[in-house]
This record gives sequence, C-alpha cells and structure tokens, in this order.
Amino acid sequence: MNYPSVQVSNFFDNPNYILDCANSLEYYKSDGGYPGARTKSLIDIDSSLFAKINSKIIRLLYPDWNVYQKIQWNASTFFQKINDGDVKFHLDNKEHPGKGWIHNDFPSKFTAIIYLSKENDCGTIIYSKKDGFVWENNNDNYKRSYYKKEKQNSKLYLNELNKNLNQYDVECTYNSSFNKLIGFDGATPHGAFFNMKPQQERITLISFISYINVPYFPIPEMRRT
Repeated sequence: MNYPSVQVSNFFDNPNYILDCANSLEYYKSDGGYPGARTKSLIDIDSSLFAKINSKIIRLLYPDWNVYQKIQWNASTFFQKINDGDVKFHLDNKEHPGKGWIHNDFPSKFTAIIYLSKENDCGTIIYSKKDGFVWENNNDNYKRSYYKKEKQNSKLYLNELNKNLNQYDVECTYNSSFNKLIGFDGATPHGAFFNMKPQQERITLISFISYINVPYFPIPEMRRT
C-alpha cells in the first residue's frame, strides 16, 4: 500500500452549500456495485467544484506546493445516497448488525469519503485480513442482486455476507460526523456500517482517485527511514 488512512474534520468551508448541491441533483439506481444511488460524475455536473474538491484531497497527501503543483491526477467523484430500505438486510443482521460488505476499491489508488448527513450514526470500518488470508466465496452475485433491488432470500444473503465479514478483523472505525473526510489507500479492506432510522439517509461524497503521477508515495518513503 502507498497511502495511510487519514481523517480530517470540517473539510469544507461551507458544507451546507455542498449538502444543498447534493440534494438538488438527480440520483441513479445502483448497477449492483454499491447500495443506494449515485449522481453522475461531478466533473460532468460542475467541473470547477470537481477540481476544487480533488485538489484539496491531493494537497492533503502532498502539502508541499512545489510537489503539489507538478502532480497529475484523474478521479471519479459522486454524491451517494443510501436509505434504510436499501440496506434493510444489513440492519437486521443479528451476527453483524449494520455492517456492509468488506471490499477494496481497486483500481482506485486513493479513496476519499466525505460525510454529509447530519442525523444518522453511520460510518466506515477499516479491516485487516485474518491471518493475512481470505478464502474465496461466491458472494458477489448475492451482493449485486440485492443492491439492484432484485428479489433476494434474506437467509442466503446474510449467510454469504457473514462469511465475508468473518474473514476480517476490525482495525479502526470512522463515525460519520457531518463534514468529515476520511481517506485510505484503494487497496485497503473496508466496509460501511449503517445505523439509520426509518426515512433517514446516509449522504456522502465519494472520490476515487484512479490515476496519480507523483514523485513519491508516503508509506514507501516512511519505510526507507
């Protein structure tokens, strides 16, 4: 891995403007890769805002101006909304209440999530593989079918979900404080957790930095010391 996990409170200077923007946009049904719905890529909606947000994220990783101004990058950035109905099976899961599927964000090099909800207690968990190894299991079809809101057997779904969750240990938990950014290497195992009441939404802005041309990476540089 090349990047550490980070947390920044009060990321936006005017978060209510960003939240108003999120609530003004059209959302599109999941293709099965994630729960809820997302907007079109922010670059197609407001290219100036897209550039400003991702530049702040890059500057967090590379604060030195002389380094930052030479960096080339590319990202996919979306607003995402998840309501309690989108993850009902997860909320009802007695073995791991509220926990989402553990996954990584390959081919993302760095993933940033900014929490924009004011009324729920959700967040993201960073995991590590138990004994450094994960057994393969055929859970992707269950996940994609459920996220596309196709009819699903809850017992079979939760059985596969819990197989996934039982192969990892929790490393740290980030709560979804309003206007907080968390970021992590795209190869990091992670998953959402949900704690929403009926009619509540989990609103986030997610940016996947898929390409970044930089002179060094923080973790390899640290290991050289």
